[in-house]
Formats: sequence, structure tokens, C-alpha cells
Amino acid sequence: MCFLVLFLTTGIGNGSTFRMIPVIFLAEAMQGVDRNNAAAVAQANKEGNTLGAATLGFTAAMAAYGGFFIPKSYGSSIALTGGPEAALWAFVAFYVICIVITWWYYARKHAEMPC
Repeated sequence: MCFLVLFLTTGIGNGSTFRMIPVIFLAEAMQGVDRNNAAAVAQANKEGNTLGAATLGFTAAMAAYGGFFIPKSYGSSIALTGGPEAALWAFVAFYVICIVITWWYYARKHAEMPC
């Protein structure tokens, strides 16, 4: 059951992260831009989209590393403790930390960059 919850929440986190990144960079690029100046708006859109795309590429590369790291951590946990539970608890702790950080910067009331 914990394994199912772990992968369900991982998928939700993955999808929301890849959705948030372009929105955040576009919002940052648009800060301080005169909305009446079409050239400035177009430049901010281009900059926000470029930075968002670069960050998505880097994030996807890091996510692909999980295809190696997760099975390796299970194997290491089994070798050291006799079972995969230690790796699962480490992933749960990591995901809880990620949730708290995301909530603090993007989801709480008066967040720096609300999404």
C-alpha cells in the first residue's frame, strides 16, 4: 500500500512540477514590464519561455537519473538492511521535504510566487 501511495504522489508531484516551471519563469519575466509596451511584453514572454524551457530540460535530465537512482537505492537498502524499507522511508522523507518547500514558496498565503 505504501508503495502505491509513494508512486501516486510521485506522479502528482512530477506533473505539478513540470506545469509550474514555465508559469513561474513567465511570471518572473513579466514583473516590472509595462503592459502597454508591446515590444517589452514580447521580449519578456520570449525571455520567460526560454528560461522556462531550459529549466524544464535540466529538470527532465535530473528526473531521468531517477531511473537509475531509485532501483540502485532499493538494492543498496536490501544489501545493507535486508529489505527495501530504508530506501522507501528515505524517499518519503525526501518527498515530504519537497512538499514543504513547494508549499512555502508557491502555495501558501502571501507566497513569493503564488501558483
